Amino acid sequence: MHVSWKTAAVSACAALVTATGVTTVQAAPSKETFVATKSTEGTETTLRVTLDATPGGGPQKLSRADRQKIAGFLDVSTGELVSARSGTPGAQAEADARKVTPPPAALAKKGPATLRCDKNPSWSDARGTLSARFNCHHSTINWGYKISARLRAAITGRVTEKGVSWWNNKKRKPDNAGHVVGKTYHFHGTLKPVKHGDDVQFQDHMTFRVNIGGKTGTAALTWASHVKAKK
Repeated sequence: MHVSWKTAAVSACAALVTATGVTTVQAAPSKETFVATKSTEGTETTLRVTLDATPGGGPQKLSRADRQKIAGFLDVSTGELVSARSGTPGAQAEADARKVTPPPAALAKKGPATLRCDKNPSWSDARGTLSARFNCHHSTINWGYKISARLRAAITGRVTEKGVSWWNNKKRKPDNAGHVVGKTYHFHGTLKPVKHGDDVQFQDHMTFRVNIGGKTGTAALTWASHVKAKK
C-alpha cells in the first residue's frame, strides 16, 4: 500500500527509496532523519525519527551500536539504514508531514482489505496494531490503534495525534478529533456514515519524543488503511 501522507521530506525534499522500502529524506543541516515504511494486508505504516542536534549545533555522532539501535527502532537492518543531513528545516518538515492529501492511485491499485459486518480484524507490525469493525447495523466503521510495546519503550513523553483523516468512495470526509495523550492510550474513533459496498481509506499521524539508546530526537508515526465494507 502506498500512503498518501508521505512524510514531509518526501513531499518537500529529495527522497531515496530502496528496494526494501526504506526511505531516506533530507532534514535540517544539523540533524539526521531516518525513515522506513512497512506494509501488512490491511495497513501501511511509515516511521520517521529525526535526531536532535548536538549542543554545538551539529549532528550527533553515531557509533555502530547506535546505528543498530536506530535500525531496531525502525525495524530494518543496519544495511538498510541511511540518513540525510540537508534540506527542509525540521519545523517546516514536520508541518509538511501533517498535511493530508487525497490517497493516490497506487493505494487503490493494491485493492482494499474486506471489512465484514460485525467482524473485528486487526493488523499488526512492529509499530502497532490497527483494529477495525464495520457495524452495518449503524452504518459506521469503528477503528482503534495501539502503539506497540517495542515503540513505547523508546517514547519519553506524550503522543500528539493529528486525528484520523478519511475518504469514502474517494470523497473527503470530516476528520476525527486529535489527542495529546500518554503512550499507552488506545486511540479510537468512528467513521460514518459507511454503507455496504463503500470503499474507505483512512489514515492518522502521531508525533512523540524518543530516546533510542541514549540518542534523543522526535519521531513521527503515520499509518493508513484501505478497506471495503461488506455485509
